[in-house]
Formats: sequence, structure tokens, C-alpha cells
Amino acid sequence: MSRNLIALIWLAGTVLAILLYVAGPGHFIGLTLAAVDRAEWVVANAIGFLSMQTFDLVRAAAIALFAVFLALGGLASQRGVGRGSGLVGVSVLFVVLIAIGGYDSRFCWFAALLVAGAGAVSMTQRLLWGPPRSPWQAGVERRSRI
Repeated sequence: MSRNLIALIWLAGTVLAILLYVAGPGHFIGLTLAAVDRAEWVVANAIGFLSMQTFDLVRAAAIALFAVFLALGGLASQRGVGRGSGLVGVSVLFVVLIAIGGYDSRFCWFAALLVAGAGAVSMTQRLLWGPPRSPWQAGVERRSRI
């Protein structure tokens, strides 16, 4: 370990002792506790503010993804690529989640965001690559080389 670093630590300790003696140890402890209390209050308020902002972001994203899903679902049914059951099923599930949870339920809005996102991704895949092949549909069977 470097001697300079050790000397700096001893110097900082000496300066701290002098400052504590001049200010008074009781006042220093009180000021330190007040500063820690104030910092805790600031952090707690910042977390509360960010929590509300994040919740608003989740609600906005859920509604926007649901609108995207509806638009893509309408386009898919016009092109004959999508089935109406997926459009109806995701819509009913989205509305039920929102109706059960209400405006202030964080879990239900997050679940609705996931449902709308999965529906939008599914409709996007259907529009880009067509509907997925059923596992029971006859097709080319691939054999392993073993």
C-alpha cells in the first residue's frame, strides 16, 4: 500500500478531529443526523414521484399497445391473415383486466400491458410472415441424421 494514501487518511482524520472540536461534537452529530434525515426524505419523495410517473407510463403504454393491436388486427382481418378469435380474445381479456383492477391497480395495468403487447407482436408476425402452421397440419417431415 502506498505511504501517500496512508498519510492522506491520517491527515483527513486530523482535520476532521479539529473541525469536530471547533464546531462541538454535539452540534456535529445533530447536524449529521438532520442531514441524513433530509437525504432520506429527498430519496423517499423521489422514489414516490418516479413510481407515479412509471405507473402513468405503464397505463399509457398499455392503451397505446392495445390501439396498435386493434389497428393491426383490423388490417390482418382485411387481408385474411388473422382470425377473429384472437382479436376478440385479446380485446376481452384487456377490458376484463382493466375492469377488474380499476384505474389504480398497478398489477392489472401491467398485465394488460403484457396482453396488449403480446397481441400486437402476434398480429405483426401474422402480417409479416402469415399465420403459423398448425402442428397437426400435414407438411414436410424432417428426419434427423442419427
